[in-house]
Amino acid sequence: MKEQFNIEVGKKIRALRKSRGVTMKELGEKVGLSEGNIQRYEIGKIKGIDINLLIKIADVLDVSAQYLMGWDKSENIADVHMDFKYKYFPVSISAGSLENIDAIQEYDLISISDKILGKYARNKNIILLKINGESMNNIIPNGSYIIVDTSRNTIHDIKDRDIVVFSENGSYSVKRFINDSANQRILFKPDSTDDTFTAIEVKYENSEGLRLIGKVVKYIVSLD
Repeated sequence: MKEQFNIEVGKKIRALRKSRGVTMKELGEKVGLSEGNIQRYEIGKIKGIDINLLIKIADVLDVSAQYLMGWDKSENIADVHMDFKYKYFPVSISAGSLENIDAIQEYDLISISDKILGKYARNKNIILLKINGESMNNIIPNGSYIIVDTSRNTIHDIKDRDIVVFSENGSYSVKRFINDSANQRILFKPDSTDDTFTAIEVKYENSEGLRLIGKVVKYIVSLD
């Protein structure tokens, strides 16, 4: 009886984790377990369930511990939190408006499937923008929607060649980030089939007007 209970709880954890796009390693890091121990939980190969740990797992997967234990049948893996909405800033917003995202009132709220966003699902730091131009068309076609993690907004949060949204003196753009510390400069490089696009160079000493808006973590292509 106890073994079957552990197996059923493990099945729910595994199904929810996969639906959220979270790896066993990521889940383990969030709750203080190794990847191997998460796997043992998922297959029911544990001696006893730690209720405090189960509460942590439920919190990460955004369901109740009661659901994981089978006490609450009202929640559904497929549609939990499908009503979560993300801020989409339309193209018509002036470039300078992105300097203070929280202060902008002109935005739409749209829903995106948890499966599409994966580990970024229901993250309040996520915003959506639309690509307007060909400077990154090797990676992101013109007209695509980009998903931006605005919590990744310092040079410590990103690494070389990450794609970022940045603002320089009131105009924003999407480029690859390069921190060229040897030459005391930051480069924002295009990735385009059009060779006329060139890198934007910002010297450290002239970076007062530079602001990283966030890292592009996913994009959605429009086929219209």
